[in-house]
Amino acid sequence: MKAKNKLWDWCLRLEHHLCPDYCGVVDRRRVIAFVLLTLIEIVIIPNNFLLFYIKDAWVGFSFNLTHTLALALLMYVVLKRKVVFKTGISLLYILVFVKLAIDSMLCLHYQGDRDNLSVMSNIFIMFILAITAQSQQLNRTTLGFAVALLPVVAVALSHTQISVLLFSIKAVLVGFLMILYVWIYNWEPVITKELRQPKQLREEEKKALHMLADLKDEEKDMAVNLLSRLSPEQQQNILDRAAEQLKTSELSKKAWNLVCADLTNSEKQICQMVLEGKMLKEICIELNKSESNITSQRSHIRKKLNMDRKDDLKRELEKRFYEARYNVESSCNNKKG
Repeated sequence: MKAKNKLWDWCLRLEHHLCPDYCGVVDRRRVIAFVLLTLIEIVIIPNNFLLFYIKDAWVGFSFNLTHTLALALLMYVVLKRKVVFKTGISLLYILVFVKLAIDSMLCLHYQGDRDNLSVMSNIFIMFILAITAQSQQLNRTTLGFAVALLPVVAVALSHTQISVLLFSIKAVLVGFLMILYVWIYNWEPVITKELRQPKQLREEEKKALHMLADLKDEEKDMAVNLLSRLSPEQQQNILDRAAEQLKTSELSKKAWNLVCADLTNSEKQICQMVLEGKMLKEICIELNKSESNITSQRSHIRKKLNMDRKDDLKRELEKRFYEARYNVESSCNNKKG
């Protein structure tokens, strides 16, 4: 468990470092891809050096050395935040893509049709890079890959035997279709247009729900009258969504109580404001307390939660809240089962 927490904490630190201002779902996917692709390159590069050395292929050895230096420079630029992370991950994709394209051309030049497997493997990985880039909404990078793949595939197929060519074309077409599929998948106007989702509240149901929320206790007759105007399906939809919201709120409340079990009400308020991203001065103004008082309470919070002084309070609270939320939800599901 400790190893898992340390790994998660390291991932969050890297994520906050690479995306200091904001990190959404797409940004997190990019960070994960950046880490995995970098690790893959670190493993593959020494293997390539060894392979080129054994085969006495000094052209390939020099090419691999150039790629290694370029990768090291890119890692320095990205980790030092000399470029925006979106640009950094795009450059990493481009660097790997160019390496695979050049490697394919070298294989065809020196080995001819005897090394079709290596070439087709490279093209397959290039398609994966294009699809992954598109899934992370790197549209320009993907477009460049799709265009660059055309001559690479054409040259590769021209060096391929007819019997192998018939099988290869199918894989190539699937690759281009997958790029198109992910592009359409990310194109929100097409995906969300005229969707029929019975679990989502329609506009009239939302209006009815807002009107119900604004009614006073003594206006129960008006509530009954308002609901009677809706169809049975609409009434059930409102009730289902309200029940789902209550369940979510209850789970969050239980999780928050677990995280802040040993804290005072004042300390809980401070934690809530820290999670909202409020700065020290903002917390002082809202709670009408001095900076020294809030700083002292933050120290007490760290001590009660067994946190180190170097730990980021907001990040640590987020991590503990989501872990508690997961545990509460798992516990509820186990009881039902």
